[in-house]
Amino acid sequence: MSTPFIPDFRSIGQNIYFYEPDLNDTPIPQDAKTHPTLIILCTWFGGATPRRVAKYTSGYRQRYLRTPILLINTSFRDYAARSLHSIDANLTPAKNTITKILQSTPNATILLHVFSNGGCNTVTQLARAMKSPSSTSAIPADFKSALKLIIFDCCPGDSSFDRLYAAGAMALPTAQPGRAIGAAVLYSTAKVAYALQGVGAMRSIDDYRADLNDPEIFGDARRLYLYSRIDDMIPWKDVEGHMIEASGRGYAVTGVGFEDGKHCGSTNQSSCHLLGDLAPAGRIPAFTTSTTSASVQAMPRELIAKARTMYLRNGQMHPEQIPS
Repeated sequence: MSTPFIPDFRSIGQNIYFYEPDLNDTPIPQDAKTHPTLIILCTWFGGATPRRVAKYTSGYRQRYLRTPILLINTSFRDYAARSLHSIDANLTPAKNTITKILQSTPNATILLHVFSNGGCNTVTQLARAMKSPSSTSAIPADFKSALKLIIFDCCPGDSSFDRLYAAGAMALPTAQPGRAIGAAVLYSTAKVAYALQGVGAMRSIDDYRADLNDPEIFGDARRLYLYSRIDDMIPWKDVEGHMIEASGRGYAVTGVGFEDGKHCGSTNQSSCHLLGDLAPAGRIPAFTTSTTSASVQAMPRELIAKARTMYLRNGQMHPEQIPS
């Protein structure tokens, strides 16, 4: 097994890590019944670095003291080069872990946090895989019904070559000549992957965008979109476009657009503040299609200064009045 990506997370598979709180030493919060049974993070190696992801996991651990966390990382090879069969095989440890938790916990709930297009790739493969029996159970776990909230962090984007290449470039070494050599290899790999996606030989982000709004795959989970208005990796219009599509399919959605911030780094652990402020006491089902300015009032000042909340009315995006 590989070295832990984040402290306290043990490796259970290739790029898959699992954190289990010590329940014997962890007090039971008064609102424990409103906490998710499992938190799943599907991250992107280039944009979601260990340091950034650790801020998210730290926030979740502080808010949901007794909730285990499953962390799945996505490499560029997973996204652009590996076959669906090999990806599904790599996800087996995650699938088995989810199945065990769901089948051992009545009325289990899942909070799913997806980062960038790479995370979208992984989570769609995972959700599809959950529809079939696991190696530990002949009966598939009801993954889509357990999903109560999906957080889209700087995603989903579009399927252009420039976005595909830029995503891979984020993971290149900064020093030369490693960066130049890596860029040359990446360019040729991305070109081949893009061509295969164009002829339908490989799934593209357009396929993932459709899957993410398919109730047969992801159920009726509510959505929270977090994105940067200056993100040059995933255009904010692509994210808001997906929000509109989701609303048109009947999903309850809320979006928070930040006026600054890096790709997959706009909110960091502050996303956990948003969970508390938009969904009082961490109640996952509390998200609604309309987020009032009163609910934003409790946000930390540094978030208010650089964020706007969006809601949907008649299929159109509308900015909320953010308090100054």
